[in-house]
Amino acid sequence: MPDSKIRMMIVSSDLTVTRNLQAWLSSHPLEAARYEIDPVANPQANVQISSQTSSQTSSQTSLQKATSTQYDLIVIEFSAADSDSMSLCRQLRAQNCHTPILLLLEPENRHPGIVALDAGAHDYVVKPFDAETLMMRVEFLLHRVSPAVMPVTPNVTPNVTSEVTPEAKLQRQLALAQLTTQILDAIRQTLDLDQILQTAVEQVRHFLQTDRVIVFRFEPNWQGIVDAESVAPGWIQTLGMHIRDSCFGELYETSYRQGRVSTIPDVETATVDPCYIELLNTFQVQANLVVPILQGEKLWGLLIAHHCCAPRQWKPESTQLLQQVATQMGIALRQAEMYQQIRQQAALINIASDAIFVRNLSDSRIVFWSKGAEKLYGWKADEAIGETASQLFQQDFAEIADPLEITLKQGVWQGELKQTTKAGDQILVSSRWTLITDDLGGPQSLLTVNTDITDKKQLEAQFYQAQRLESLGQLAGGIAHDLGNVLTPILGIAQLLKLTHKNADSVTQEQLEILEKSAKRGATMVKQILTFAQGSEENKTAVDVSDLLQEVVDIVRQGFPSSIEIRQTSSAANSVTSSAASSATSSAASSAAGGAQKRASNPPPKLVNVDSTHLHQMFMNLCINARDAMPDGGVLTLSIETCFIDERLASKHLGALVGDYVVVTVADTGIGIPPEIRDRIFDPFFTTKAPDKGTGLGLATVSGIVKKIGGFVTVDSEVGRGTQIKVYLPALASRRHP
Repeated sequence: MPDSKIRMMIVSSDLTVTRNLQAWLSSHPLEAARYEIDPVANPQANVQISSQTSSQTSSQTSLQKATSTQYDLIVIEFSAADSDSMSLCRQLRAQNCHTPILLLLEPENRHPGIVALDAGAHDYVVKPFDAETLMMRVEFLLHRVSPAVMPVTPNVTPNVTSEVTPEAKLQRQLALAQLTTQILDAIRQTLDLDQILQTAVEQVRHFLQTDRVIVFRFEPNWQGIVDAESVAPGWIQTLGMHIRDSCFGELYETSYRQGRVSTIPDVETATVDPCYIELLNTFQVQANLVVPILQGEKLWGLLIAHHCCAPRQWKPESTQLLQQVATQMGIALRQAEMYQQIRQQAALINIASDAIFVRNLSDSRIVFWSKGAEKLYGWKADEAIGETASQLFQQDFAEIADPLEITLKQGVWQGELKQTTKAGDQILVSSRWTLITDDLGGPQSLLTVNTDITDKKQLEAQFYQAQRLESLGQLAGGIAHDLGNVLTPILGIAQLLKLTHKNADSVTQEQLEILEKSAKRGATMVKQILTFAQGSEENKTAVDVSDLLQEVVDIVRQGFPSSIEIRQTSSAANSVTSSAASSATSSAASSAAGGAQKRASNPPPKLVNVDSTHLHQMFMNLCINARDAMPDGGVLTLSIETCFIDERLASKHLGALVGDYVVVTVADTGIGIPPEIRDRIFDPFFTTKAPDKGTGLGLATVSGIVKKIGGFVTVDSEVGRGTQIKVYLPALASRRHP
């Protein structure tokens, strides 16, 4: 082993893992000879262990330490309650940290392998475990993955005659494993077959210290072409050459398809067909090594090493390397073929409005991203490909663990998922997952088809609310009739008693006054209920909403407390743009204004065909609600503008039509509406006020009036910041479209 120190970083919630590892090493003399655990007390130690506890350092500190220090292995203790460890693991992968990562997982993790894969770790150990088990995994990662432990030594000509020391042999074996891992990583990171082949031949030639390595692809009649080449200076370049070996098909095709490996240490003394020797001499070859590249059971091509400067005895490790690389090339070919079929169908896929993408199961990275996905999520294909779906959509692994498990078991899954777009908007999608398998039937990737159902769900909610309001209205109307019959004689008798008992004492007079007021208030409530349930006789005329709103502003300025500032604004061009109409933060308000198109000249008139009394009542109800939401004072803003509602936006609101609308906004800086009750504020009799402060019919009446004239209402509210209600009224001069 070399004298350089092997360094491990351990990130855990306590020092138990570090202490156990130290104790185990101390009790194993053979291992202790290789692993010194206290670099401060023993500067000649072969291992330094740096432990970062969660209580002492943040994930960011650990990340900085891990990326600024050359570690050979990082051990991270992960638990469901500790999100920092998972975040650290993912950030290391995002910063292209090549240091191997070992996860220590809690036993309650139902899918430890999937958790480790999702985090980007190389391996994992599930608790409880002993130090010996941990060290076995550490040894595996240090010797099989870490590029820092045994680097390939460049520009060293192999000595084929001298005795190889055990240390040198081990170094070559580790370098072989490292090279195989690097090529495997390259295959996972790209579907560009040319790039994969070129990287492979360059790294193989570097490792073998030979003169030429090529990838030879067969064509019909056993002709072929050199698809990739790495060649030392001074030797013939063969890249792109078409080569025909007249004796190959008859003599070698079957044996190579069955896995034949050909080693020729010296062309001059080899007992092979003369036509083959002639071909090798053409390319200055004195020794060669050939292994087949199989695509399933099909012989796709050959991976060939040429030694041109002298004969060479090929060592078993050289043959092993070429066989492993050829196997990985076969995997890459199958992947490329599969995704090529997907790309050939991309034109048809991109016509679909659904978001379609494919991700590898090995590392969860996206490898295909349709135009529909670009439109739905906002990321272009070059931005999404190579990223993991969980990072892109800001999803916790717990949200997709069950769908993934079902897909792996049953091959398909369908359900609804909440996701986040590039713009930060929350959307709801109907998601269908299909498992894609390899040639052997093993799980390879996931095909996902997502349909945006956010608007559909909102429209369904509006429909159900309309049905609920209609049912409540019918019930309330029936009850109101009976209440009216009960209250009429009560009110009449109360008024009669006041007239016939004018000389009664003050207590009696006060009681009669209370009786009359209560009966009148009940009668008023009954009238409101009947108006909500059945409507009242309307006197619809062309009403200038600007003038009527001004009357309301004058009233509230006089009647509201001085602690509430009244502001009145109006669009300078009597228009509203998409951004102005969607200044609210909620998705509903954003959607409501998203189809409003700017009209900078010739604005539509602010006339609405409506009963002015009803419109006045509606605006007053909204202002009173805003006032009550600001008990400690605040700002009440009323504004009016016009906009055009396009077909896309109209389809999102029940009963809305395409055309020009007058938009009245009533905004306050009050307490806001909690999300859990926001969908109920238009329900009749629903109120958060005290029983003697409100009937719960104010907003229900607003909704009923607006609905009758073909308009709609949007609400945007944030607790602690206020509420904004936009009322869209169809303009009288608008040309309406169904």
